[in-house]
Amino acid sequence: MTSTRAKIFSAALGLITVAIVVLYVVLPSQRGALPLAASLAVGVAFATARMAASFIARAAADLTEAARGMAEELATTLTELTVERDRLRGVMAGMEEGVLLLDERGHIALINTALREMLLLGNDAVGRTQLEAIRHADLKELIDAARDGAEPVTGDLELGGLKPRRLLVRAAQLPGNEAQVFAVFVDVTEVRKLESMRRDFVANVSHELRTPVTAIRSAAETLQTAPPDDDAVQQMFIGIVARNAERLHDLVEDLLDLSRIESQKLRLALEPLDTRAVFEQVASLFRERAARKHVELVPEAPAGPRVLADRRALEHVLTNLVDNAVKYCGEHTRVVLRCEEQGGELRLSVEDEGPGIEERHLPRLFERFYRVDAGRLRELGGTGLGLSIVKHLTEAMGGTVAVASKPGSGTTFVVTLKKAEPRTARVVA
Repeated sequence: MTSTRAKIFSAALGLITVAIVVLYVVLPSQRGALPLAASLAVGVAFATARMAASFIARAAADLTEAARGMAEELATTLTELTVERDRLRGVMAGMEEGVLLLDERGHIALINTALREMLLLGNDAVGRTQLEAIRHADLKELIDAARDGAEPVTGDLELGGLKPRRLLVRAAQLPGNEAQVFAVFVDVTEVRKLESMRRDFVANVSHELRTPVTAIRSAAETLQTAPPDDDAVQQMFIGIVARNAERLHDLVEDLLDLSRIESQKLRLALEPLDTRAVFEQVASLFRERAARKHVELVPEAPAGPRVLADRRALEHVLTNLVDNAVKYCGEHTRVVLRCEEQGGELRLSVEDEGPGIEERHLPRLFERFYRVDAGRLRELGGTGLGLSIVKHLTEAMGGTVAVASKPGSGTTFVVTLKKAEPRTARVVA
């Protein structure tokens, strides 16, 4: 500013000097007035300089104010952008779906935490190509199809390795920048598993229903053509009809029970129960059948401990387990119902001396319709749903069920439930 003021002052003095020279040369008669003119000119020059300086000061003040306003607007804009960036980061971090953005060169520009966990990727994925970071040919093909086409592309990806997953991927060009590709990954592993279980369940139910229905139909057709005076034939086929009708009834009842349990429509009233009394009640239902096979039923429960459970549900669980034990163990064996305390829990076990189960079958033993020996189960009249019901009822009462078995050493099922505290009772939906 000082330099500008000096330049203006010099220009004013120059003009005054020119004016004095003109007066001295052109108007000699007015030379006596030169000192006065010079003084006046100098005054005018100083006034002009002050006016110019004042104008420049005001202009500088206006410029400073404008710069301050621009700085405030810029700070506000930066703050808004920072908030928006943090919000976007929060949304991306909180998403269960995986998100991937590829730039124009096919390098990863953005990847969120969910996708890193799905694909087991490190923090160095950004900046690398899709094939470098994610070695999956099907994904590369899907991304290329999305980049080349105007419509979004959807497909399933099977991932192996340490964490096998099934992902549903939808890839499309980024709106406003079609050279970039945006992809969303949804983990559908459990959904696909449930769909497979549903298909298997429908197929198993159809198969289980078909067998007794076919037997009843065949027996009925035979009865229609059998001689009316042949009582032995009639009784034999009437027995076939009766046995298979009973099997159909049991299957339908088990299906209804399982449906009520899984849909949480079965209301359980948890209350303190005397384990010895429950064991005696369950054992009494099988003593006659056990005696025909020379199987000894032994309830072993010390006096005192009470379990927190629903009476009907617990009896149903133990009935299924004892029924299986008596059904599969051989003659002249024992089935023991045992109760043991373990901390704040009670372990209710059903032990038999039957043929045992191979280890490879144990993890799937509680699945619906899973059979170790399908032919033998049908021969003995089982539905294939009993152990699944045991598992669901036990979990509904807040407990767990486990099995231990070895071929030739018998089988032990253990139901673990909470030990009842005094005056404990509650309802579970």
